[in-house]
Amino acid sequence: MKTKFVLIIVSVVLIAVGCSHSVIPDPAPPDIVLTQKSLSLVTAGNSFTFNLLHKIPDSQGHNVMVSPLSISLALSMTLNGAQGTTQSAIIEALGLNGLSVDEINQIYLDLVTALKNADSNVAMNIANSIWIRKGYSVLQPFITVNQSYYEAQVQTLDFDQTALVVINDWVNLKTNGKIPKILDKISAEEIMFLINAIYFNGKWEVQFEKSNTQNGPFTLVAGGTVDVPFMKIKERFGFTEQAGYRAIKMPYGRGKFEMVILLPDLGHSADQLMNQMDPSVWTALKTALTVKSSVDVWLPRFKFSWESDLNDILSSLGMAVAFSTTDANFSKINATDQLYITKVKHKTYIDVNEEGTEASGVTSIGIGLETAAPAGPELHATRPFLFFITEEDTGAILFAGKVENPLLLN
Repeated sequence: MKTKFVLIIVSVVLIAVGCSHSVIPDPAPPDIVLTQKSLSLVTAGNSFTFNLLHKIPDSQGHNVMVSPLSISLALSMTLNGAQGTTQSAIIEALGLNGLSVDEINQIYLDLVTALKNADSNVAMNIANSIWIRKGYSVLQPFITVNQSYYEAQVQTLDFDQTALVVINDWVNLKTNGKIPKILDKISAEEIMFLINAIYFNGKWEVQFEKSNTQNGPFTLVAGGTVDVPFMKIKERFGFTEQAGYRAIKMPYGRGKFEMVILLPDLGHSADQLMNQMDPSVWTALKTALTVKSSVDVWLPRFKFSWESDLNDILSSLGMAVAFSTTDANFSKINATDQLYITKVKHKTYIDVNEEGTEASGVTSIGIGLETAAPAGPELHATRPFLFFITEEDTGAILFAGKVENPLLLN
């Protein structure tokens, strides 16, 4: 009888904000300068963002959020175990055709280093770990490459209840307690966990005054309204009006990280706007947002979580072979075993308030082993809208989402 084992690759992303009402003035941080190949990875990553958003099914009326950085890092770690068509399929899904695996590893190392050091007023820490069941053989080059490029902590454990506590405690520590656990149990089939954790702590560069927050109606896509708390501020922000929508750029810390909000015009839906976004539109938008205006902003406080299996989405993006029990090739993890991806699951969480943004994301990749109104510009987000959290110099998108109902916790 054939036996199935499962290797789980987990990526955890967290964004958190402090509670201070002001940012201590500091000299402007130096600009990040990327190589041409690094820029190509960021461009591909942004394209991957929009491909993910376009493929999410049945999202009308629901809040949505993905962390493309989390998913990309998890898949890139997995890529180090792949060969042949499986390797090329993952590269295709990530949009990184033309780059070797070694180049991808180096570029992600450079990008992560740049993001960590982008803004001294924003704490951004990234940690990786590999947890291996005692007795399961993993090729040393697979371990070494993840240690070298992803600084992965490697530990072998008896996969019992104690191991469950140890792994979840690591996740809890690396996410500052915002994600207290990632595993509910360890089954007999599971032989490895790879975990990526990102922690981001920042504040709005210009914070909303809580005393200005007032309740008001938010129009739902299906009709009707809900009463929500609107944070209000009038300040100089990057602002632009484009065909069918207007957009604003609100920075965190000293301005290297930011939230970009896209508000569709009346008669246009957030889904329609999401579907028209692509890398060229995004690049033009980011250029337009360099022009600042005094903008009257109403932004609802919102907090929600979202989760989805990504197997079908990633298959449609070109990596179906990686899910095949017969055709997948992860022989760089173990040369004699038939490994394949069993499930890619993604969870996210976000809380936007007067002080800043708190957000988290989890990506798990399982690998199975089978043997045998004021005057001037305004942006009043009183109807469904899109949001992106990005880094200014690299252009990397950390999070992207849509708010259909600020009161929903889904």
